[in-house]
Amino acid sequence: MIVITNDDGYRSHGIRILYRAAVEVFGPDKVAVVAPDKMQSLSGMGFTVHKPLRLFNIVYEDMPCTTVSGTPADCIFVSESYLFKNKIEMVLSGVNAGTNLSAESVYGSGTVSAAVCAALYGIKAIAFSKNVSIDMDPDSIDKDLDTVSARLKYLLKKLDGKRFPNDVDLLNINFPAKTANDTPIKVTTLQRRIFENKVTKRKDPRGKDYFWLNGKLKKNLQKGSDAEGLYGGNITVSPIRVYPVPEKGLGEIKKILE
Repeated sequence: MIVITNDDGYRSHGIRILYRAAVEVFGPDKVAVVAPDKMQSLSGMGFTVHKPLRLFNIVYEDMPCTTVSGTPADCIFVSESYLFKNKIEMVLSGVNAGTNLSAESVYGSGTVSAAVCAALYGIKAIAFSKNVSIDMDPDSIDKDLDTVSARLKYLLKKLDGKRFPNDVDLLNINFPAKTANDTPIKVTTLQRRIFENKVTKRKDPRGKDYFWLNGKLKKNLQKGSDAEGLYGGNITVSPIRVYPVPEKGLGEIKKILE
């Protein structure tokens, strides 16, 4: 079974694009959508353990779906442990409206967290995101997301779960602002950080302080990184491991502590 999820909720246009592409590549009987019932952006690896979850089987715009009243990680948890136990071949997450570049973004992303959760269960996974302009209205974003369909199907045909190298747990894939049928694909590393972080302090009407967290894009993009590749007009594919450091790293810590 190929399980599809996201962090934007089952109503998002991006998940329908991913569903249609997966059905065309793998067949309708091998694809299932398990997605949050509402927006869960930047939810990271949060699990819902302090209140019950609600699951509903619905059909939304010709897409059969199980909705979950929780996070993307919850969706993978219930898929692996309840809905499709021991039957999941691969997890696909997205397509997110907005990039997930750099380790700084990846480890807070709800989209990528679903793929990370799958990897922790030994399931190969791919997270997909698309660079869109924040100035676009919703209809324009939907039309922009449609431009990734051809390249998305090409990637799915190439990257079934059996073709993952043993030491790669998941792939983080970003589509550039202008994506066409011949947009180049580039394998990249994750840039460590991509934002110059800023905290803005303001006063509310009662004179009490409140704060906004934000940041602007760094100008110095690391050579060979996902950020450099994407802003250079490429589709970037960043392999990620979630398991412990290699033996060399363990040896260095042993020298220090033992």
